[in-house]
Amino acid sequence: MRPLSYSTIHTPEDLARMTEALYTAPVIALDTEASSFHRYRVRVCLVQVSDRDRTWLVDPFTAGDLAPLGTLLGRPEMEVVIHDADYDLRMLAQEQGIRVENVFDTLVAAELLNEPEIGLASLLQKYMGVHVDKKFQKADWSKRPLPSAMLDYAAGDTAHLIALRDILEARLKEKGRWGWAQEEFALLTDAPFNLQDNLEPGYLRMKGAKLLKPHQLAVLREVHGWREGVAERMDRAPFMIIGNEVLLDLAKAPPTDERDLSARKGIGEKVIGRHGRALLEAVRRGTLLPKDQWPRLERPKRWDRDPDHDERLKRLKLVRDRLTTQHDLRMGIVASNQLLQEIARTRPGDLQALAALPGIRRYQAELFGADLLAAV
Repeated sequence: MRPLSYSTIHTPEDLARMTEALYTAPVIALDTEASSFHRYRVRVCLVQVSDRDRTWLVDPFTAGDLAPLGTLLGRPEMEVVIHDADYDLRMLAQEQGIRVENVFDTLVAAELLNEPEIGLASLLQKYMGVHVDKKFQKADWSKRPLPSAMLDYAAGDTAHLIALRDILEARLKEKGRWGWAQEEFALLTDAPFNLQDNLEPGYLRMKGAKLLKPHQLAVLREVHGWREGVAERMDRAPFMIIGNEVLLDLAKAPPTDERDLSARKGIGEKVIGRHGRALLEAVRRGTLLPKDQWPRLERPKRWDRDPDHDERLKRLKLVRDRLTTQHDLRMGIVASNQLLQEIARTRPGDLQALAALPGIRRYQAELFGADLLAAV
């Protein structure tokens, strides 16, 4: 395949010329590369923009204030095509305050079409015969200068995206699901600005943490806090300091000395040499913490006992399975497990009550509502 051509945007003047050239474009493609896999402080490190003919790579480190790009992306009459838009939209909102008003998400479109493979590389290969090598997917995009091979890779993420969008739109319309897609796309715009602060501490969000006993959680909280401090000082992703599985192991069976610590899986000589004493001290603080200071998990909200709830939920899942097969859809498109739980609990009496449930889509209520209500 012939190498892609693109322009690199390094200065505010370059950015101004790019946004001026694109101002009247009806559709553009967008992608971002961030430092989340390598750095503690997550930053947008590259922004890729394409129209139907050209591609630009914007370096936020040198291009200055991205407000001109924000103005461009905020135009309701301009459609912005993104694959798996949620992350990109959140990054642009949190770091730059940018709001994208009119989104077409090719991943969402693929889900609504029940594509067996919804990754961008798979879709480009299937529909356009374009091979995308994902070898730089987890590269460190914060380093400079970026090698030409990484820039070529980045350009490929948006160069073909609008053409793929056209194909997916046509298929959605053929299947009568274009309205579903428009409803889903509209929800993406507000999502980055409606995020509720997650008040749950980071150590409790680790997989497996909530299965620990309170005295083990005390140790986990200390070693997790130690790791966060080291990661922040070094500006490295926390897992690169020490893995989650290691922290959980230390919480379950706290080591008593350096010899015990060095015998643990996932802790090598480098960790012992750099952090052994500090890590053991964090473990010690957790083990010596008085019982009245141990972390306590909040009990889940309890509802009034309903002996028929489980049977209703079972019937709802059977109906969803039937609808999933009948319409060739993913289960979550018909109804998520959370939605089924809510239906089983609240027992809506009609379609109006069903449509008022939080999170339900209009197309779900209209197309599948009668069957779900019958199961209730």
